[in-house]
Amino acid sequence: MSQNREKWVKEIFRQTVIKAVEKGEEIQDKIQKLTEEIINSEIKNLGLTQEKMKNLTQNAMEGIIEGTKETREKAEELNQKAIEGIIAAIRNLPGLNKTKTREYIKHAASGIKATLNNAGDKIVDSLYGTLENIFELKQKARVTFKFMAPNASQVSLVGSFNDWNPTATPLKKTLKGHWSVTLSLLQGKYEYRYLVDNQWFTDPNTPHVFNQFGTENSILTVGE
Repeated sequence: MSQNREKWVKEIFRQTVIKAVEKGEEIQDKIQKLTEEIINSEIKNLGLTQEKMKNLTQNAMEGIIEGTKETREKAEELNQKAIEGIIAAIRNLPGLNKTKTREYIKHAASGIKATLNNAGDKIVDSLYGTLENIFELKQKARVTFKFMAPNASQVSLVGSFNDWNPTATPLKKTLKGHWSVTLSLLQGKYEYRYLVDNQWFTDPNTPHVFNQFGTENSILTVGE
């Protein structure tokens, strides 16, 4: 990306932030749409390498930070929404498999972090957390656990994902008589059991493995 192009990207993102705030528009949607337009333009013209993705997001974030500072209104919140808009735009790119999307997000995150490192402003400190959370969630899968116990008064999910804490993950009872809870889990293998009114049960729908107490744990594999 040429220096003129980099300056243009920075300036267009700065202006977009300012105009969105002035008009009371949702900044995440505006940033997402603009990011999609610029990325698609890069793809059509010269192709989009991982390095270009990093440079693009770095310049975009520089413009966003400048724009949010000029508005003097909830700059931290605006920056967080802008980051979410950039990542959402990359996820929506057509024709990409999960691996390629993950690579682009990784390089986009690298570009954004480079801007934050150079910003020298306390307001960007919490944005690292926002960025890490967005990237981490990309690696996670939502898993719903269900257990049929219509006469139970309390059901908990206990496993390696919550350090076997019997009170950390209670299930909610549905009108159909089963209990359920949904978690976001990183890829990997987990062991778990259900604690139903102080009695242990394995999940009949999953593989089992013997534990140190001579009973069995259920096995869950995420993303493999």
